[in-house]
Amino acid sequence: MLVVETKPVAVVAVGGALGAAVRFALAEQWPGIWTVLVINVAGSLLLGYLAEMVGPDRLWRLFLGIGVLGGFTTFSTFALDAVGEDAGTAAVYVAATLIPALLAARMGMLAGHRHRLARKAAA
Repeated sequence: MLVVETKPVAVVAVGGALGAAVRFALAEQWPGIWTVLVINVAGSLLLGYLAEMVGPDRLWRLFLGIGVLGGFTTFSTFALDAVGEDAGTAAVYVAATLIPALLAARMGMLAGHRHRLARKAAA
């Protein structure tokens, strides 16, 4: 029998609803594949930063990482948009999303690490 704690599930659900609502609003305001690209790269940057800054607080990690940023970014929309384009545009879109997203995640981690060290040194 699967036993799931209700508090973590609720935290992820609320965060996911918030992230998805923001993504939807941005996509409605600026429709097109390039908005999804910006959302996914920005989400990667924020998730990298979060990974370094939040620490061991499980509920904050669940709320922000899996919930908010999981709802905000979307691999399924990215994939569907890519296959809906001609081959050339799809190739540019995939490369223009994946490479910056990976770099953004790393930059977020570095920024979070530096911020955490600066806070520690100031304490």
